[in-house]
Amino acid sequence: MRKEYDKLHLLKIFCCVAEQHSFSRAAEQLGTTTSAVSKSIAQLESVYDQVLLNRTTRKLALSDAGKLVYEKGKKILRALRDLEEEVEQVGVHHSGHLKITFPNTIGRMLLSQICIDFQKCYPQIKLELMFTAANQDLIEDEIDVAFRFSAALKNSQFYVLKLLSVNATFVAAPSYLAARGKPAQLDELSSHNILLSKLNHVEDSWHDGTKSYPLQGNLIANSRFHIREAVLAGLGIAILPSYFCQKDIDSGALVELFTELHRPQVPLHAIYKVKREHSAKLDLFLGFVQERLSSRSELIS
Repeated sequence: MRKEYDKLHLLKIFCCVAEQHSFSRAAEQLGTTTSAVSKSIAQLESVYDQVLLNRTTRKLALSDAGKLVYEKGKKILRALRDLEEEVEQVGVHHSGHLKITFPNTIGRMLLSQICIDFQKCYPQIKLELMFTAANQDLIEDEIDVAFRFSAALKNSQFYVLKLLSVNATFVAAPSYLAARGKPAQLDELSSHNILLSKLNHVEDSWHDGTKSYPLQGNLIANSRFHIREAVLAGLGIAILPSYFCQKDIDSGALVELFTELHRPQVPLHAIYKVKREHSAKLDLFLGFVQERLSSRSELIS
């Protein structure tokens, strides 16, 4: 009869070796010896009756079986950590770990500060923040909360919380308007330098529901941060999200144009895998975000 081992302990060591590509580095990280790590890997290979690591004098490489054990083992270990955190949180709201992803722009301009304020209030909750344009997979990438822009998420397999709706805003610096004049109608934009954003595509037109207005200028950038700097420098007119330029408008550094114009709104949602009542740390964080965003009346529809 095959001897039973502590499989979870062996999985933890194996995953560490797979990530470190070295017995010695894994031993250092785990606070043990290289020989103990080597013995644990041999034990796990005995449990599965498979070679998990192909060893050479120069490197370690996962076998096909090793790749499977690593991918599945990583999920098992994360699930165990989540379970331990949730059990520890029964009756306690102020500890745990949350892995969160944001779109780059709103993450840096709005949600980053909210996360800083949250950790000032709850320093025992560890936040792992990722600012990215990619739509990461909540399951594969072990994401607890993903903030995403989308017009509709009715068919999502996850829980969805609508937080706010973002307006698009025409803005220009006072220096530009002093030199080129302030447009009063959308038709007048054809005689102005429009600084264009290129995200999934070049945003080179404006639609008001009945008519399309072409936009053109001498700058196209895939970074709204650069567009903002250029418009602040007086180079032209730009269309920016309301959260991105509201402070500049309030300070007078930028002037909002066409204030009576109807603007389409894009909702921002928080997407998460478990019910809020099943995770105190998640409920605490989402409640904090909701409260902070509720004060941003210029963003909420």
